[in-house]
Amino acid sequence: MSKTRLCVAALLGIGIALSFGQPLAFSQTSAPAQPQAPLKEIHVDRRCKILQDESDALSDLAEAELRNVTSHHVEEALRDGVMLRNNVTVSEQEYLLQNVTSEPVTFVVEHVLPDDWKVDSDPQPVKVVDNKAFFRVNAESGQIVRMHVGEHHSDPIAGSN
Repeated sequence: MSKTRLCVAALLGIGIALSFGQPLAFSQTSAPAQPQAPLKEIHVDRRCKILQDESDALSDLAEAELRNVTSHHVEEALRDGVMLRNNVTVSEQEYLLQNVTSEPVTFVVEHVLPDDWKVDSDPQPVKVVDNKAFFRVNAESGQIVRMHVGEHHSDPIAGSN
């Protein structure tokens, strides 16, 4: 049986900047490119809440929505002639984030994993520290982006070996 949960929170959105296949034009007489300043970061937890200490007071300028679906199944594997069975739980969350500011931002989703769970998603996090996975996504002004995070947990079924 699957369960769906939907929550809406005030957040700055995530987005991936796309070039839409347009070639970049460079002039040989132009001045050297200036390094771009890093984008403002909006840190979001797994419940779609902006983390105040990390987000430079941008929390009043954003919107986000979270969808969560959980499923269960049994996996079987034959090892050394013995059939092993595991109860598997897969939890999938989809973050829907919108940048409602006038400037590009980077969202940093800080997704805390329950004990003994693994990240099972594409894209993979940029880093995992202890049980917290960090995903980074850039958002242009007004852009809405979806980001999927999957989690996987398995427990051996007693007597399956």
